[in-house]
Formats: sequence, structure tokens, C-alpha cells
Amino acid sequence: MRDMPIIDGLLKYIEEKNISFHMPGHKNNKKIFEELSIIRDNLYNMDNTEVFGLDNLHIPEGMILEAQKKAAACYGARESYFLVNGSTCGIYSMIMGITKPKDKIIIQRNCHRSVYMACLLGDLNIVYINPTMLEGFNIPVSIDTEEIIDLMDKNSDAKAIVLTYPTYYGTCCDLERITKEAKKRNIAVLVDEAHGAHIYFNSKLPKGAILCGADASVVSMHKTTPSLTQTALLNIGGNVDSEGIRFMLRAYQSTSPSYVFMASIDSARHIMESRGEALLDELIGYIQEFKQRMKDIKGYDIIDMPLKGIAHIHDIDVTRLTISSKIGGRQLEKILREKYHIQSEMSDIKNIVLICSVGNLRDDFERLYNALKEISYFESEKSYNDIDFKFLDYKPVMSLRDAYYNKGKKVKLEDAKNLISREMVVPYPPGIPILVPGEVITYDIIEYIKYLRRKGIALNGISDNSAEYIDIVEF
Repeated sequence: MRDMPIIDGLLKYIEEKNISFHMPGHKNNKKIFEELSIIRDNLYNMDNTEVFGLDNLHIPEGMILEAQKKAAACYGARESYFLVNGSTCGIYSMIMGITKPKDKIIIQRNCHRSVYMACLLGDLNIVYINPTMLEGFNIPVSIDTEEIIDLMDKNSDAKAIVLTYPTYYGTCCDLERITKEAKKRNIAVLVDEAHGAHIYFNSKLPKGAILCGADASVVSMHKTTPSLTQTALLNIGGNVDSEGIRFMLRAYQSTSPSYVFMASIDSARHIMESRGEALLDELIGYIQEFKQRMKDIKGYDIIDMPLKGIAHIHDIDVTRLTISSKIGGRQLEKILREKYHIQSEMSDIKNIVLICSVGNLRDDFERLYNALKEISYFESEKSYNDIDFKFLDYKPVMSLRDAYYNKGKKVKLEDAKNLISREMVVPYPPGIPILVPGEVITYDIIEYIKYLRRKGIALNGISDNSAEYIDIVEF
């Protein structure tokens, strides 16, 4: 033992030689991109601060400004800002940068927890749009365009609408039409595009949010392009006033930004801009071949283009693999890791999600196919027989901020029925809350939290990690 737990843990994982179908998108640079090798070879020398000649992220005038302009041109944005605190600081900044306290904002009920936290910090009044559910996979995949138009009409005083595009599962709503309708009503469209940093670089993929007319979007460079973890971009489009967004970026970005991270964003942008189309063509070819071969294996279903139009799915990112298994997602993820050294990005009750990027090799898909084929054979007599996830009936009765800052107390989860939550409960991944401050704790929510706990799914946000107790508003 080296008495360095994190290093020991990382080295142990490295020694397992797992196939990566998870973020980050560089996949350990197995493709040996020259741009990434430059960073590796100069890692400590590149780890610098704002000395003369190296510019300043918060007031860029030189190389950082030039790099951000190149990123903006690449993404079709009016302005782009490097994010070294991950996508979260970008989501905080774009939401709070164009709103003021007590403004009304429309959000998807299945958005990432960072959107909720921005609403809490900004003291915003939330109106929800519920997602559509895809039967068989039992996951939220899109939103009904007519429903969101009707909701905007009923909430014409809303300052903004926040949408997730693509979802964690690779599905897309009709963002272009929604954006056009929002503009008619002077509602800003802000997009959590964390899983779509790559879609701008190949016409076989969904249209990027900025190209759909969004006012601002945040893309996680590390999720689907060859960039280091915690790197992202905030892209500004349209005519939105970005002064407030810049102010919030100065508040939420580190005052000691990593030059290694900024170099990583710049290198990933260069790789994708210069040869992303060809690299994505290659990746899509691997995936199409994999899907074709999987048709002969029983026990699995894969989200793919034939599902367009179902549950209001407008488009699908074909580089994202969402696979439903008859033995359940958690069990499949466990077997893949323990027996075949293949690590998926996440699993839920029924599915596994695999993040595929330009860093993956053909052999990765060959090993995945062989593993799934063998699992299907050995597990053929078993079947997944458990409750299906139904979208829960959420009942907000207080704002997030009022609930959080109210006096509270802890009670047993079983005794919390019809009480008001002071905290957030977030199965992670994917980071979508099933309960937020200010919402009534219903019987269904209690039963679902208990179910997730039995399944060993991590619950983020709740102060009691065992979820035996929950913090409620005390009147």
C-alpha cells in the first residue's frame, strides 16, 4: 500500500483493463490522438497560472479569447465560454444570468439536478413539463410539443424554458419547433446539452441546440468528445443579452482555472472540427454493425431509429447505446464488469447506457457483442420480473428556496407521507431528482425510494445516505 487511497483505487481500476463505455470521451486515448499526447507529455509544465503571456479566463484578451472564438465558430454560436468547473457552473450561469429572483421558469421534470439547484439559488418559481415515457424501456425520453406550447400559452410570463437535449438515453424532442414557438412568446430557450457536444460534427446525428435556435446551451466536452473530465462549453446563440451570464460565470467559475483543462477543451475542439465527421462516421459504422448482429440475440432491446415518432421522440443520437435486458439493467452492468471487464456508463432498473465516442475502437464493440451473446446464453432461463417505473405524481406546494430555508426536522421515511420535503433525492446516475424541496412526499415516492434502496442504487442529495430518514419542512 502506498498510503494514497485515491491513487491506489485508480491504479486498481487501471490494472483491470476494463473496456470503457463510460465518460470521459477520450477513452484513455486508445486512438493515440496527437493533440492529447501533447497534453500528456507536458502535463506538469502546462499546469500554470495567469502569468504574462498566458491570458486570463475571466478577462481573456489573448490565447484564451482566440480559443473561445474558435469554439464559437465551431458550434455556430455567437459566443462561447470555456468551463473548467464542469457543465454545472454553465447551467447555473445561463439560468441565473437571464433571470432575476421570483421569475417564472419552465423546466422538464426529469432535468438534471443542476437545473434545480440553479432555480433554488436564483429563487425562481418553477412550472413543470412532464416527460413522455417509452414503454418497454420505462424511461423518460422526450416531451409532447403540443403540451409544451399549451403550457407556454398558460404561462406567458415565463422568462425561460430549460430543456434537456439529447437525454441521457440519446433521445431528442422537437427542439427546433419548440424554440420557434418560444420565440413567438418572448420566452428564452436554454438547453442542457451536456450529452450533445459531438452532434454538431456529423449530419447523421441530431441537429445541435444552437443550430435549432436555442438562446444558450451547455455541452459537456468530456462526455462525448476527447476531453478531460470537468471540461465543458457554454454557447450563446440568438440575440440573448449575455452580460448577466458573464457575471454569473465570474461568480461560479474557479478563480484558479486549470490551464490543462482549457488545453483539453481546445484540443478536443480541434480534433472534432478537423476530422470529427470522419471519426463519427467510423464510430457510427461500428455501432450499426453491432446493432445488426444483436438482432439475432434474444433478451435485449436497443433504442434505435425505428422508435422515432413513438413517445414524441423526434430524433435519436445513434452513438448512444441504451440496451434493455430481460435480466435487468443493474444485474447486466454487474456481470459485464465482473466477468468481462466491460464498464457501462450507468444502469437503471431495466437498462444499461453505454457512452460511445470517437475514442472507442472496433474491438470494444466486438468484445461487447461477444459478452452480451454469452450472457444471453447462460442467463436464458432467468428473466427480469420486477415493478415497472411509472412516472411519479409530483406535487410542489412551496418554492425550492422557501422549503430549503424553512425550519425542518428529520423523520423516518415511512412516516413522511403527505409531508413536505426539505431536501432532494436523486438516483445517481443519471442525476434526475425524484423529489425536490417543496414537494409533497407521496406514498408512491416513499415506495420508490425504498425500492431504489433495495436495488443498491445510490441516492444523491439526501443527507441520510441510507434513506431511512428524510428532512421535512416543520411548520
